[in-house]
Amino acid sequence: MCNTEIEAKLRYYFLFLLLSLPFSLSFGEGWGEAVIAPELLNMDSRRLAYADEAILKSIENKEIPGAVLAVVHKGKLAYLKAYGNKQTYPSPIPMDVNTVFDMASVSKSMSTAISAMILIERGQLRMADPVVDFIPNFEDWKSEEDNYTVAIRVGDLLTHTSGLPPYAPVKELEEKYGAPNPDGMIEYISTCKRDFRPKTKFQYSCLNYITLQRIIETISGKNLSAFAKENIFDILGMTHTGYQPTGETLERVAPTEKQEDGSVLRGVVHDPLARVMNGGISGNAGVFSDAKDLAILAATLLNNGTYNGKRILSPLGVKTMRTVPRGLEEFGRTPGWDIYSPYASNSGDLFGPNTYGHTGFTGTSFILDPDNDTAVILLINSVHPSGTGNVVRLRSLVANAVAASINCPPERIYFQHYYNRVELFKTEAPISGKDIVFLGNSLTEGGKWSELLGKKNIRNRGVAGDVAMGVYDRLDQILPGRPKKIFFLIGANDISHDLTVDSIVNAITQVVDRIQQESPKTKLYLQSLLPINESFGRYKRMTGKTNMIPEINKRLETVAKERKIPFINLYPLFTKPETNILREELTGDGLHLNEEGYKIWVKALKPYI
Repeated sequence: MCNTEIEAKLRYYFLFLLLSLPFSLSFGEGWGEAVIAPELLNMDSRRLAYADEAILKSIENKEIPGAVLAVVHKGKLAYLKAYGNKQTYPSPIPMDVNTVFDMASVSKSMSTAISAMILIERGQLRMADPVVDFIPNFEDWKSEEDNYTVAIRVGDLLTHTSGLPPYAPVKELEEKYGAPNPDGMIEYISTCKRDFRPKTKFQYSCLNYITLQRIIETISGKNLSAFAKENIFDILGMTHTGYQPTGETLERVAPTEKQEDGSVLRGVVHDPLARVMNGGISGNAGVFSDAKDLAILAATLLNNGTYNGKRILSPLGVKTMRTVPRGLEEFGRTPGWDIYSPYASNSGDLFGPNTYGHTGFTGTSFILDPDNDTAVILLINSVHPSGTGNVVRLRSLVANAVAASINCPPERIYFQHYYNRVELFKTEAPISGKDIVFLGNSLTEGGKWSELLGKKNIRNRGVAGDVAMGVYDRLDQILPGRPKKIFFLIGANDISHDLTVDSIVNAITQVVDRIQQESPKTKLYLQSLLPINESFGRYKRMTGKTNMIPEINKRLETVAKERKIPFINLYPLFTKPETNILREELTGDGLHLNEEGYKIWVKALKPYI
C-alpha cells in the first residue's frame, strides 16, 4: 500500500473520530426521542444484534412474552428496541419501546436507595445512624446467650447485612393488622426475629428497604412516592416513572401475573407486601417506569449525578452508592446496589469489575458500568401471564452481547476510488447556496444529473462504495456552502456490510439531522432505497437481503415525516409487478441502473427540481 493511500485513510479515520466527538461526549440537552447510531459511538450494531437474537430465542421458547432493551453509552441512547408482546393473555398486544413496566425490586435502587442518599447528602441522615433513632420501638440484634445487643444501622439496611428476615408472611399480617396497613408492617419488622448479627452475613431482604422507607418518610415528612417524585423523577424529566401509575402512564403498563379470578395485575404492583400491606407505595417495590426514563437515570448516574443541567446527587454520593463499604467486601453489596453478590449475574461476564446494578422479580434488569460508561436496561414482564418465566440466563447473554459491541469502531476502509474521488471534490469550486447537490453512493455517482435534468448548478457528490456514515464523514465538504437543495440516497452498501435495519436507519437519520442542523435553509429530499435483483448473482453480500429494502424504506418514510422533509419513494418505479425485485431490463448487474433506469429516476425527480 502506497504512503498516500495510508495517509488518506488515516486522515479520514481521524476526521471520523473528530466528527463523532461531540455526539459521544456532549451531555447538554438530553436526547428526547433520539437514538444515536451505535457506530457513531464506536459500537458495532452487528454485535448488538446478538442481543436481539438471544431475546427473540427466549420469546420463541416461551420463556418470556416480550422485552424492551435500551443501551446507554457515553451519555447517549445508543440502542432502543422492543420485541414480542407486552401481553399474551387474554389477547396478544405487541410490545413497544414506550411500554411501562413494574420495576419490582429495582425500585429499591432507583427510588429508596437514591432517596436515602439524598438525605445523607443533605446532612439529615448517616449510614452509621441506628434505626431505632427513627423508629422508636425497633429492636436491635440481641445475643441469645448473654443478651448482648448490637445496633442495626442504616448502612446495614442498605447493604442487606442487617439480619432482618428476607420477607414476611403477608396473609398473617393482613389478618392481624388489616390491609393496607404500613404501620402494622413496620410494627412487625420492628419486633420480628433477627436472623444474625449485623454485618456478619449477607441476606437479601425486602424488609430492609421497607424499613428504609419509614426512615425516609420520618425525616422528610413526605411519603416515599412524593419524595422520590420531587427529588428524582421530576427533576430528571422522567415523565412516566413513579408509584401507582395513572392516566397515560397506566395505559402504557405491561400486565404481570394472572390472578385467581382470571384478571391480570396491570398498573398494580406485583410484590405482595408492597401491594397488600403498603398499598402500592413501598420501599422494596412499587415503581413503574419505561426504558427511556430509565436511560435518563442511567445517564445521570454515569455522569456523576447530573443530566441535562439538573443534579440529583453529588459525584461523591454516586461513588458511595457504587462502592462496597469497608469491612463488607466479602458480600459484594453497595448502599443500594449489587456488584458481585450471588444476585449479580445480570452483569454478564465482560463488563468491568466496578459494574453495579439490580434486578426485579417481574423480569427487569438495570446495570451500569462506570469504567466503560455504559448501561444496559432490559425490561421484561416475565411473570406474565403464569408467573413461571425465567430470565436469569437471558440477562447475562444480553449483557455480554452489549459489552462485546463496545469500542468496536466501524470499518472505514474503502476502495482507492473513494479516496481519489473525495480528493477530487477538494479541487472543484466550493459548494454554494445556488447549488443542488446529489448525495449518495455509486447509484448517485453514476447519474449524469446536470445533463439529464438540464441544470448546470447540479453537483454530483455520489461516491461508489459509500455508506451512510461515510456520507456523514464528508458533509464538511458540502454543508459550509449552504446548498440550495440536497437529494440524498444511501443504504445499499450498508446492507452489504450486514448492518441491521435499525442501524442503517439510525445512521441515515444522523446524516439527515446533521444536514438540518448545520444548513437549516437547505431543502433536503430523502429518497428511498432502490430494489435489487439477486438473480444476477453478482453481489454475494446482498444475497437474501431483497426484503430488507422495503422495511428500511418504510422506516425512512417515517423519519422524513417526523423531520418534515419530502420523501421521494422511487422503489415501486423499479420493481417487477407484485414483487420486491428490480426489473431486469433496468440493470446489468442486479444493483446498478442502466440508461433506461436513470430516465425513470430523472422523471420522478423533475417535479422537485
